[in-house]
Amino acid sequence: MQFKTADLSAAPVVLSIRQLSVGLSGETTKVLDAISLDVREGETACLVGESGSGKSVTSLAVMGLLQKGSLEVTGGEIVLDGNDLLRLTPSQMRRIRAQRIAMIFQEPMTALNPVMRVGEQIAEVLKTHTDMSAGDCKARVLEIMEQVHLPEVPRIYRSYPHQLSGGQRQRIMIAMALVLEPKLLIADEPTTALDVTTQAQILSLIAELQERHGTAVLFITHDMGVVAEVAHTVHVMQHGRIVEQAPVESLLRRPREDYTRTLLSSVPSLVPRHVRAESRQQEVLEVRGMRKVYGGNGWFLRRPGTLAARDIDFSVVRGRTLGIVGESGSGKSTVARCIMRLVDPTEGEVRVAGIEIARLSRRALRPHRKHFQVVFQDPFRSLNPRWTIAMSLTEGPLNYGMRYSESFARAEEMIELVGLPRDSLHRYPHQFSGGQRQRIAIARAIMMRPDVLVADEAVSALDVSVQAQVLKLLGDIQQKLGVAILFITHDLRVAAQICDDVIVMQHGAIVEQGPAAAVLSAPRHEYTQQLINAAPGRHWDFANFRELETA
Repeated sequence: MQFKTADLSAAPVVLSIRQLSVGLSGETTKVLDAISLDVREGETACLVGESGSGKSVTSLAVMGLLQKGSLEVTGGEIVLDGNDLLRLTPSQMRRIRAQRIAMIFQEPMTALNPVMRVGEQIAEVLKTHTDMSAGDCKARVLEIMEQVHLPEVPRIYRSYPHQLSGGQRQRIMIAMALVLEPKLLIADEPTTALDVTTQAQILSLIAELQERHGTAVLFITHDMGVVAEVAHTVHVMQHGRIVEQAPVESLLRRPREDYTRTLLSSVPSLVPRHVRAESRQQEVLEVRGMRKVYGGNGWFLRRPGTLAARDIDFSVVRGRTLGIVGESGSGKSTVARCIMRLVDPTEGEVRVAGIEIARLSRRALRPHRKHFQVVFQDPFRSLNPRWTIAMSLTEGPLNYGMRYSESFARAEEMIELVGLPRDSLHRYPHQFSGGQRQRIAIARAIMMRPDVLVADEAVSALDVSVQAQVLKLLGDIQQKLGVAILFITHDLRVAAQICDDVIVMQHGAIVEQGPAAAVLSAPRHEYTQQLINAAPGRHWDFANFRELETA
């Protein structure tokens, strides 16, 4: 694997953070505790760590965007080109932004003005910070849009944010950040919400523009795969402190700190899980000839609908995990919703535990819903915030006629099975971390002793160490209860760690399927090959601190 190993020790320091501390306003609690780091011209310095480690607070402190009344700098320096940014007035800081420092946020849709055309939003940066004429301003905007490889630039210049794809919106954000060629670019999780191929394009684009302009980049991420692709140096954060700093290759091969080793060992790789023997048990989920078309049934006019899924055929046996992978719009979540009967399939058969459910009415379906349960991506939104955990867990069994004492006893059993104490049942969702809430969501799903558990992006919102714990938990539950799992994900590395078999979807159709080891190690279809080639850190075995022999 080719790491970024250029010697930048002689390059001028663009950003120097010295003993920076940030605390909660009016309290002694430290959010950042005396952190120090340098970013040099042409360097990509990655700031990594889990949620709550202080990564984003560091970036906001540099930009002078800490929320007033909540967070305040209590000590240290942030020096940019010899000037301590902490000593500047708000008006001076406003002039620095965009001209000397720029930032790319994680979610461009929340950072872009929905009622302004994107070309005008880029032009607004130039109008605010320069005296360029309207003609020169538009020419510069079109030029920077070309540089970030947007298609049909004149059309996109006139478009609104909602008319663009996620990758195009992120390119607009990058164009806006770089239009004045700042010395420092802060990228705060800029690819987390993007598909793997779009993510690869954005990472390549940032590297290309950095090389062209010599920009210093402070890249904030929790994805060690991305770190392996883009970093020169890595700064590992935990509980508001930098616990380790090293060149990327040195850190990945020879991490010194226990926390860094734990973080790396939790990162999934593309090495598939050990091959389990084929099960001879019955098929608990069978899908045959399923098709889903959205729309097309207007009362006045019959319009062609949107074909979201077609010719879907697969089966899952008890005690095994089938993964469905693909990018946004591939149809994987549509397939899951059809199986769950959250939407009705247009054609085809869906059999769960031998019962054909695709054509049942809602009333007729109700007794059979206990056979299939779902775990969603965001447990906080799927748990009722006004209910205790006991109420959430016992609701399903009570609806099916189980006595409360028996239902509560099962809730105690299930909450312990997912690794939480029994007294958790008397608490509320907001009193738990994200990983704990996902454990609760899993406990609620298995309360019904289902035959099939559908996990729809169930770990994509979790930190890498918590993600590893939840994946292990699902494997343990499967071993104990024999449940079949349908695992929906866009992350091939996660699929490699949990799936026995894999289906790859593109444009609503299955393009490849088979054992996970075969599909992920020797993909036959061109689209599967593209997905694997775009996966960040694909050549690296993070858990064993070494490069993969197959790379």
